[in-house]
Amino acid sequence: MPAWVLHVSMGHNNATTDAALTEYLSAAANFDDSIDGAARLTHIQTDKGVWQIDDGDGLGEDPAEYRVECSCGAEFGTWSGATRHVAEE
Repeated sequence: MPAWVLHVSMGHNNATTDAALTEYLSAAANFDDSIDGAARLTHIQTDKGVWQIDDGDGLGEDPAEYRVECSCGAEFGTWSGATRHVAEE
């Protein structure tokens, strides 16, 4: 009897960079329908250079301001500043 093996490839496992960017979004700015209210969304870059959401969860209250944290510890006030930082590293 043959053995069947199922190989599942998930998008977030295709990352080629060690960098991850985490956005802190107010309830009004949160675009992830699976999270109600303010959110923290972690993005990773795929091997094609596209940023995709890897993980996300709700925050108890709105953050004081929008910010993005790089996995290296650097913080940015804009998404473009954070992605520029990753590209330069």
